[in-house]
Amino acid sequence: MKLGPLHIAAWLFFSFSSAAFAEEPALFRYLQGSPTALMITYTPSELDPRQEVNNRRVTTTSLRKDLEALRPAFDGLVLYGYNESSTPRTVALAKELGFRAVLLAVWEIRSAAELDGVAALAEQFGKDMAIGIIVGNEGLTFNRYEEDDLRIAEQRLRTRLGKTVPLTTSEPLVGYQRKVVREFGDFLAPNIHPVFDRETLAAEPAAAWVHEEAAKLAVQTNKPVLVKETGFPHDGKPAYTPATQQAFWSNYTRGGTVKKDKPAFVFHGVAFEAFDLPWKAEESKLVIEKSWGLLSAKREPYPAFATWKALRDAAK
Repeated sequence: MKLGPLHIAAWLFFSFSSAAFAEEPALFRYLQGSPTALMITYTPSELDPRQEVNNRRVTTTSLRKDLEALRPAFDGLVLYGYNESSTPRTVALAKELGFRAVLLAVWEIRSAAELDGVAALAEQFGKDMAIGIIVGNEGLTFNRYEEDDLRIAEQRLRTRLGKTVPLTTSEPLVGYQRKVVREFGDFLAPNIHPVFDRETLAAEPAAAWVHEEAAKLAVQTNKPVLVKETGFPHDGKPAYTPATQQAFWSNYTRGGTVKKDKPAFVFHGVAFEAFDLPWKAEESKLVIEKSWGLLSAKREPYPAFATWKALRDAAK
């Protein structure tokens, strides 16, 4: 039977989606290796991404100062989207400053420009840093895109990159009730927030709850799990202070950042998030949303930053 273009495209997609990695991806080696991998979710401190032009206006000097402020504690970045102006500069500076890993991200997964942009960066920097790609953030849960959009985005990336770069998507914990989210990509990257899902829990039991939920996902899917977002803010309600934020992270990272005793490893070495972002509170009308930073908008560290820096110092 002669294969038409649609048959060939379907076969390529199935092959790329089903084939095992020829060897363990550099990202997985980084997450489980030595020295201890420590990552942080990063949006530039002086960028309000709600207006496209701001990505061009943010200066390279500002981006460099951000990454220099983070580097004493972290050697990996987790991004949220791609912009042709700011993202390539960010990744180039990360390489220059000695970051060992970057999780690239696509925010608008229906954008060919974003998909092709992260693919190009993965090709450019894949020999210098451990690279993965997050295809979408909470878009199914909040109806920004559809399941078919995920499939099409994966196909576009796999056609260009094959299985050289591990892919994932990210949703809140409730989103992992969807089969497509559990089965998408090569690892899971859930946002597990006790602040929203178990809001009565204090710092120590909240941290334990996140560990339990991540372990359940690993058992259920037999896939590596990287907890992309969790934590306590330092403001917004009486229960949230710089002290309770630090208490959460101290309990969360106690005993190590990698759990390997499950069918697939669980990585708890991502801090959320780099800087306070006032525009988030303007958008959501919630003080909590501008108060997740380990550093202020002026790059001044809160006590929680010292917890992560101590982990870095101990790993040297």
